[in-house]
Amino acid sequence: MHSRKTFRKTLVLGIDGLDPGLTRRLMGQGHLPHLEKLSQKGVMSDLLTANPAQSPVAWTCLATGANPGVHGIFDFIVRDPATCLPRLSLTRTGPGGRPEPAYDAPTFFEVAARAGLPATAVRWPVTYPPAYAGVKVLSGLGAPDVMGRLGNYVQYIEEGRQAGGGRGRFETVRFADGRATVSVNGPVAVVAGKRTPARVALELLRGEGRLAYVVCGQTGRLEAGQWSPYLTLDFDLGQGRRVSGVTRLLPTSLDPLELYCGPIQVDPRNPSLPVASPAGYAAELAQALGGSYSTLGMPEETKGLTDGVVTDEAFLTFCEEVTREREAMLDHELHRFREGLLSVVFDTSDRIQHCFWRLHDPAHPLYDAAAAKRLGPVIENHLVRMDAVVGRAMEAAGDDTALFVCSDHGFCSYDRSVNLNAWLAEAGYLKLKPHDPVDPGELFRHVDWSATRAYALGFGSIYLNVAGRERNGMVAPGEASRALAEEIAGRLETLVDAGKPVVAAVHRKETLYKGPLTDQAPDLVVGYRPPYRVAWTSAIGGTGPGIFTDNRQKWSGDHCVDASFVPGTLFSNLPLAIGPAVPQTRLAATVCRALGLEPDGHMEPDLLSDHGPPA
Repeated sequence: MHSRKTFRKTLVLGIDGLDPGLTRRLMGQGHLPHLEKLSQKGVMSDLLTANPAQSPVAWTCLATGANPGVHGIFDFIVRDPATCLPRLSLTRTGPGGRPEPAYDAPTFFEVAARAGLPATAVRWPVTYPPAYAGVKVLSGLGAPDVMGRLGNYVQYIEEGRQAGGGRGRFETVRFADGRATVSVNGPVAVVAGKRTPARVALELLRGEGRLAYVVCGQTGRLEAGQWSPYLTLDFDLGQGRRVSGVTRLLPTSLDPLELYCGPIQVDPRNPSLPVASPAGYAAELAQALGGSYSTLGMPEETKGLTDGVVTDEAFLTFCEEVTREREAMLDHELHRFREGLLSVVFDTSDRIQHCFWRLHDPAHPLYDAAAAKRLGPVIENHLVRMDAVVGRAMEAAGDDTALFVCSDHGFCSYDRSVNLNAWLAEAGYLKLKPHDPVDPGELFRHVDWSATRAYALGFGSIYLNVAGRERNGMVAPGEASRALAEEIAGRLETLVDAGKPVVAAVHRKETLYKGPLTDQAPDLVVGYRPPYRVAWTSAIGGTGPGIFTDNRQKWSGDHCVDASFVPGTLFSNLPLAIGPAVPQTRLAATVCRALGLEPDGHMEPDLLSDHGPPA
């Protein structure tokens, strides 16, 4: 027997959506040699994910070592009980509308910094705005665009072409003698006392099958189907204020023109919003990378792809470049990693699985054999690349380093959508006012709150309309609410679609969570059976039309099902005291102990055995 060994360095690599089943299959086929080596040297285990199995919830559980009842992140989308309207859980709103961190529970990187150790967290989700004393942070999921939003695209379409019906903005382009000028909108400016979007001019020149651009002193040529480099846009906000943003252009057609402009991201070399801490860290990384990079929390162009304005090939190219940026950040930090804690999250693996499960699963409604053959095993290929990242990290970190590779959740197919609000209405729990039956009714605009006992919001949450808690509450608290919750849960657990069971379990918040913030949780969390998932419209308060629909979107893989179906994955070079599965809330204390530090009091117990590291 040995006393527990502590390490000078601890490295945590996050790979979003790394599924243990798929990982084991690829390891068995010899495609992931570095992860296989790591599992033989130490351990591999399923990592029991948060409930619900959503990235903001799970990554926060991993960072804090606490369940949602302690940290307070319960869903991507939660309700404001004063309005019953949705809000994103990725930040909180402070005085004057300023964003504040989404949670207060201390993280393992803060524990390291408080002990005087160097600590870095690169692209860890739900860390915007960064407020971690002594920790170098580049924010991940939740970091906004230059307007303070989650980012959207613009498509410039030549006059006479039909605009699409996607979520982006569409603008008409008119060429005269081979020239056209369009505006790119930025943050709100004050002009002559009026608030209006600041704009920069983008000049387009076309001739002899070529397309060139001029914007803010930058010039270049655009090729069909190829992304431009990062372009720096300088917005004049008036009153002496200027803001710099970066974006990339993608012409999908040169003549007639169809030009995609991605979200205007915060410029890392001159950030107008605090995407990193300390203030110069974003610029330091830009210098190390030799130029700009994506700062948006979710930069991969999933909206453009699922709206049909970005091709599969262009999307994958963008994903490759985002991954290359993240690899360069890891290499930069590894090169100077001498002691303390380094944590880096790679999350493009999540976006690729969301958007290409349709080619991974021949049973998916949108499976396309020709596309699957043309593009190859997209998901598997990306995981092979992640294995190479792990290999580089293992080599660079050395034997004096405790290494953890973890994921927030696994993945499964998303074939059928369930409009939970439509079911609640049909079952008599949610009352609708007269309306057009084909109107989806987002934001509960057709709901009669005076006769509504329950409503759904987010990706599996049901709230009871409790008197004294909700704006127009009409259900008595106490026993009446408990009985209603049990009734709804029982009926949902017997829900079928063409004879197939839809729901694996409906969980009461009192059984899922422990902690001072449990009262803020949804009353019920619906755990779907794959391949079912909540409908997009239901997630934002839509009430129809219909309960079940086929998912015919390219967003075809998901993890918003019962947590039992989508565990994450854990690898380590340490002899952790684990069985076939372990709760993800036990990682944070394990990281602290590996560094010889006392975990924060709210963290769940560590996983270190009393044995020394493997030989």
